[in-house]
Amino acid sequence: MTTRTRTRITIQTRKTTVVRPTSVRCHQCGAEVPILTPASAAATLQTTASNVQGLLQSGELHTVAQQTGEELICGNSLVAASDEIQIEGERQ
Repeated sequence: MTTRTRTRITIQTRKTTVVRPTSVRCHQCGAEVPILTPASAAATLQTTASNVQGLLQSGELHTVAQQTGEELICGNSLVAASDEIQIEGERQ
């Protein structure tokens, strides 16, 4: 009588992505600032893209135009806006 041995090999992999923010000059701040996409800004503020658009239209968030035509958001204005915005579910 022969005994069969079955060996199971499990390989786990992990991927790490390092993102370095791009810095550009914001003409409204006059400073070298990190820039974010509107989607990243909405996630950072824990709000919706439509709320971010409202903040852009009101001038609370600064836009930085890229050569590609894409408008990105100034990181300094995002920090300032985050102090003024109440996050959903947050107590005052």
